[in-house]
Amino acid sequence: MTPRQRRTRAPRSFEERFYDKVDKGTEYDDCHLWTGARDADGYGKVRLPQGGTRGAHIVAWEMATLQELPDGWHVDHLCRIHACCNADHLEAVPHAENVARGESFSARNARKTHCPQGHEYTDDNIRWHKSTNGAYRRECRTCVTAREKARRLKKGETA
Repeated sequence: MTPRQRRTRAPRSFEERFYDKVDKGTEYDDCHLWTGARDADGYGKVRLPQGGTRGAHIVAWEMATLQELPDGWHVDHLCRIHACCNADHLEAVPHAENVARGESFSARNARKTHCPQGHEYTDDNIRWHKSTNGAYRRECRTCVTAREKARRLKKGETA
């Protein structure tokens, strides 16, 4: 072979190139971590053959299940590790469920079943209140009633 001739190798598939960027760790590691580009939140990003980018965990889920992710659905990391591409750690869920499973302020509050005073949040004991920032939040009716009664007594009003 002359120096000007180049060896040509068979083109590798997208799947082969994808898994080159996944570190499966050792037999003791459950997560398969994406070693390629990541976004600011730590989610792996992969460039697609047809152009554009997509979450590495979404691509891993689609390749493992041989399904396309339905519109409005998200791939949730059951292990809570954003860079994980292990299909056993990924589950497709509706957007609302994905948010509810998260650790955001609203997700943590949505999981609460009782007010700070211990009253149960039930349909009959919840009042939705619009706060100053325009967002709605739930309030315990029992606590609101007690607070209003205390305010009236302080002012000298009769019940």
